[in-house]
Amino acid sequence: MKLLSVSTGKVRSLDIDGQRVKTAFLKEAVSGPVRVELNGIEGNEVAVHTDAIYAIAQEHYGYWAEKLGADSKSWPVGYLGENLTVSGLDEAALQVGDKVSIGKSVVLTVTGPRIPCFKLCWRMAQPLSFIREFALSGRSGVYFDVDCPGIILAGDDVRVVQKAKNSVGINRISKIAFSAVQADEHELRHILSMSCLSETSALSLRNILYQFLDGKRIKEDRWKGWRKLTVESVREETKHIKSFFLKASEEHPLAPYRAGQFLTVRLPVNKEERPITRVWSLSDYQEKPDRYRLSIKKEPFGVGSGYMHECIKPGSELEIQAPQGRFVLDRGGFKPVLFIAAGIGITPLFSMLKAHLARGEKAPPVYFIHCCKSRAEQPLRQELDALSQAYSFSTLYIFDQPDSEDVQGIDYDIKGFLNAEAIKTLIQGCHILHGGKRIDMPLVEFDIYMCGPPVFQEKIREGLIAEGANEDRLFQESFTPKALENNEASLEKATVVFSRSNITSEWLSEDGLSLLELAESAGLSPDYGCRVGICQSCMANLVEGKVRYDVALMHELEAGKVLLCSAKPAEDRVVIDL
Repeated sequence: MKLLSVSTGKVRSLDIDGQRVKTAFLKEAVSGPVRVELNGIEGNEVAVHTDAIYAIAQEHYGYWAEKLGADSKSWPVGYLGENLTVSGLDEAALQVGDKVSIGKSVVLTVTGPRIPCFKLCWRMAQPLSFIREFALSGRSGVYFDVDCPGIILAGDDVRVVQKAKNSVGINRISKIAFSAVQADEHELRHILSMSCLSETSALSLRNILYQFLDGKRIKEDRWKGWRKLTVESVREETKHIKSFFLKASEEHPLAPYRAGQFLTVRLPVNKEERPITRVWSLSDYQEKPDRYRLSIKKEPFGVGSGYMHECIKPGSELEIQAPQGRFVLDRGGFKPVLFIAAGIGITPLFSMLKAHLARGEKAPPVYFIHCCKSRAEQPLRQELDALSQAYSFSTLYIFDQPDSEDVQGIDYDIKGFLNAEAIKTLIQGCHILHGGKRIDMPLVEFDIYMCGPPVFQEKIREGLIAEGANEDRLFQESFTPKALENNEASLEKATVVFSRSNITSEWLSEDGLSLLELAESAGLSPDYGCRVGICQSCMANLVEGKVRYDVALMHELEAGKVLLCSAKPAEDRVVIDL
């Protein structure tokens, strides 16, 4: 292999697709001897990437020019953003940790493949889909760190002088990072344990590892239908909120869950009537749960919450379905996380907070906001304060009706109501450290999770988006589905067959019954919970026909499934496995 050229670049601000972006992508060739220092090539700057040197094979210029219909002569060396242009450089032969010499004194260590971004697409005038094509091509180049500094010069020999043991090829890492192949937990942890691995590759692989682990969690030790759990203890959080701790027998462990999920509970409120079903968010998080916790607010006219508060004691048994729900924390991200809770909406977000902190020192920055009436009405406060002290993250407590004994600056931070200005002040100066380099994180870079009354959420959402929050990374848990704007035209009547029960009923549009109500009117007793399309307790198999929904469902359904509580016929014949 031969070193053909050395190129360097300076950080500058460019307009890329309407965004002002700081980048050192643009490179220019440097003539004569060039000094290589421990942090990279003398005179070269990096904006985001922390790897010291990026190299690519000269032969790749011809390959990409032909593939993209371009003239390779119009691409000077450094056009692809590389520092070193090398003839004969073969990524397929390189592994993380391999040692490569250049000239007489410089030794570099392979740290990983190039993980391209949107700036490459801008440079090459290609759509964003080109990122994946480039990364998986085996012709994307390689990142190096510097082991031994020195002087290099175009024409120097480039040699692999030491092969790493028990390592992984950089092409394999590219394929894992871009989901072209699947790696198991053992392989991911093995790659991440390599001390010389590029932090850019490590970010992608950590994301994949957490996605794998969280996907694995929801499949372990799950049960079908209902299962009895024993109430181990009950703790009063506030005057109106109690926490119920549920234990299982040692022979049958509890199913792990993703932070933010809920439990469906069946309650025998009236022994002469069928049990009622309720859903409550899990308010704690354990990687390997030995108990579940539900923190439940007693509502003024809440039959289910009233029963829990008045009748359920230590030793009581409750019928529970396995955890479910899709309002869950994405632990695969590397961006800062902001939790915004109001009142009892703290329960799923507290679980998410603990799951986020469980990522350890590599976890991105996190901020927690809780809005409530007063300190006396604030659940889980002691736990929040203990976590904040142990992990040093920022909190913001807002009371709209603080008691006379509540002290501002100690019990709460702001009297009144949350607004976007308070959020901006809280996150001011947020940044992440990427390979020791500080990268500022404005609001647009945050993953934001909210839970609370619908009016509260909508107001805060509007304010956040107006201030620049990314709407695609703003997640909400709401218990009031919105009506669809464009429903399918309603039928006047339809024939509904409940095939397993061998019952046929006529559905009339003027009656306005859901399929759940129609089934109940026919003498059937399907499972149900919320009756508004959230808990999915009433899900059934749709054998034939189509249905419509008068509300926007909280979660997308699998093909062939129907939520009886919210569905109505959309064709004149519907068959349901019930």
